[in-house]
Amino acid sequence: MKTFALSVLACQLLASSAFATSTTCPTGPLSLYLVSGFSCTTNALTFGQWSYSSSGSGLGSAVPAGSVIVTPILDPNNEGFQFQAGWSVSNVSNPTVQSTEDSLVSFTAGGSGILDLELFFNGAVTGTGQSSVTENFCLNHALVGCPAGSAGQIKVTNPPPGFNDHIFFAPAQSVSVSKDILVSTGAGTGTATISQVINDFSSPEPLPLVLLGSGLLILVLMSKRVKNIGY
Repeated sequence: MKTFALSVLACQLLASSAFATSTTCPTGPLSLYLVSGFSCTTNALTFGQWSYSSSGSGLGSAVPAGSVIVTPILDPNNEGFQFQAGWSVSNVSNPTVQSTEDSLVSFTAGGSGILDLELFFNGAVTGTGQSSVTENFCLNHALVGCPAGSAGQIKVTNPPPGFNDHIFFAPAQSVSVSKDILVSTGAGTGTATISQVINDFSSPEPLPLVLLGSGLLILVLMSKRVKNIGY
């Protein structure tokens, strides 16, 4: 009986250890994520290899990482992030100056069987203004040197075709992404803003799998115990 109880305890520890993480993805400025070697976890996925760059032209300026607020998405079926900042350009006061703000956010999501990738944003424009987020991705490989057949792109724009884009693929163990967040006044007179970018991934929830494995192990141990006592 003591052996059986210890086995059950071991199963419980196995289940709990499956969710143990050294770092939970924080809510805060993107600069928190840019520490060398930083990685974090939400539910079933781990995110690492973070990088960021930003530039501006004309009346636009670079958006510092400390001004980009990152909020993890904790839905167990759609892990990912919301990025918020004041990407904004306007040349209404000086129509001859075409202006842009351009930021590039890159990271890698790792997990068991990532199934899809979704991109959504809030972007407003007037006149000739344009706002867009273009995301390049690579399955099971870094973006640099991504093999043929593993690379792809999704994009959201205003003016449309659309404020969200979504792609499904065969289960992947990692997805590397790079988001080009761009606002531009265009060649004429215009304004453009982006206030929010949402990027999420779907993967199987690990809890049922852990519980199933633990349950099967308990059944095997019970069967052996029944045999040992002569039934």
